[in-house]
Amino acid sequence: KFALKKFEKKTLKRIGKKGKEIVRGKKQKPSKYVGTATKIFSNFSVFLINKGMFKNLSENLTRTNLGLLPKSYISVIFFTTLLSLIAGIFIFSFLLFFNVKTILPFITIVNEPFGIRFLKVFWILFVIPIASFLFMYLYPSLEKTSLERKINQELPFATINMAAISSSMVNPTTIFSIISSTKEYLHLEKEFIKVINGVNVLGYDLITTLK
Repeated sequence: KFALKKFEKKTLKRIGKKGKEIVRGKKQKPSKYVGTATKIFSNFSVFLINKGMFKNLSENLTRTNLGLLPKSYISVIFFTTLLSLIAGIFIFSFLLFFNVKTILPFITIVNEPFGIRFLKVFWILFVIPIASFLFMYLYPSLEKTSLERKINQELPFATINMAAISSSMVNPTTIFSIISSTKEYLHLEKEFIKVINGVNVLGYDLITTLK
């Protein structure tokens, strides 16, 4: 027999019967912004997804734990781009007739010819919406990279604890439950919950779930 250490006894007691229960995350209602975007662009987003577009975006979105379906996030991209286009039109219209300075007076009327002024500021109509679209499109990829780095930072310490707990000969799946219950590994916890639910809810064996 192996002697349990204090922290092992504590975590085993804490887990109790929870190992067989479904692990649920906090229910979060979608924001009004997401809801509005989905109402307007949902059908168009689904159409593009069915055409095979945004495949990489959907994969990255799944791995970031943002809690949004691909069609919802893509709808948000289009909605945000639309709003940025409207904002760009207002900014363009303002700068077409007014100069903005960092010294008094901060705002002055443009004195140069209309055609020259138009050529100087027309790029705003394109840069703002394009920049918004690219940022929203690339955000899941950037978030995935950041999450990967944070997980790699937590993994060595979690592995040490998992190795210590495994010496008590508990079920391998229970080890994931114990580590999740400690609330010490915020980013690994979400991934471990996926493993637990893969076994307890979907009925896969541990190896299949990990793969």
